[in-house]
Amino acid sequence: MDKLKPRAIIFDLGSTLIEYESMPWDELGVACLEAGRQFLLNKGYDLPDRQTVQNIFYEIRDDYRREATESLIEWDVPTVTSRMFDALTIQYDDDLLDSFFDAYYEPIDRELFIYDDVLETLEILRATYPMMGLVSNTVFPERAHHMELQRFGIEPYLSFAIFSSTFGLRKPHPDIFYHACNLAGFAPSECLYVGDRYVEDVTGPVGIGMKAILKIKPGREYPDDMPDSLRKIDSLSELLDHLER
Repeated sequence: MDKLKPRAIIFDLGSTLIEYESMPWDELGVACLEAGRQFLLNKGYDLPDRQTVQNIFYEIRDDYRREATESLIEWDVPTVTSRMFDALTIQYDDDLLDSFFDAYYEPIDRELFIYDDVLETLEILRATYPMMGLVSNTVFPERAHHMELQRFGIEPYLSFAIFSSTFGLRKPHPDIFYHACNLAGFAPSECLYVGDRYVEDVTGPVGIGMKAILKIKPGREYPDDMPDSLRKIDSLSELLDHLER
């Protein structure tokens, strides 16, 4: 297979550069919401029991999830939280929403880890491909992810980072990829996208003319009918085998 020489390389974040799924999301979600509830209790708010709070949050969240699946319009945790506060008759401002989110996110934050080969691979890539960026689906405020990119030493390698919670649309919507190409300053055909989900990270960018490489995540189900020509890697360092340097 011929080597690729894109002018820009754009990465996914979760399960590509940083691992967010060291435990199932359903379990993490319960832990996150309970951490947020405990924060409110410690602040003196009168709250119903744990299960009632979960039911209210999940009912609101699931409505947004369904809409996002159909429209690719992103939802985010603070918006769901504000509606939960309304349902619980809790008066709030942006500071309370931010503080609740910080407590909510802590169970996720402590489980994060960067893959061993990420920084070394990015350092090697930077010599030939100085234009590198990131496009990530997330329901969390982007400030949390910028802190992670700084914490793990990834941020200096990125010229830009786009998060769906701020952009408003989620992958595989074409507009989020067009925006990435515009920020990179190159046509889609000159850009390469690397991510771990087939629909979001392959069909999305390929649909606007970008090249894509799928990073296989163990345990994730992938379609049986993926094209034989699709480039696949098992670790980020294997990306180097597909690129001309």
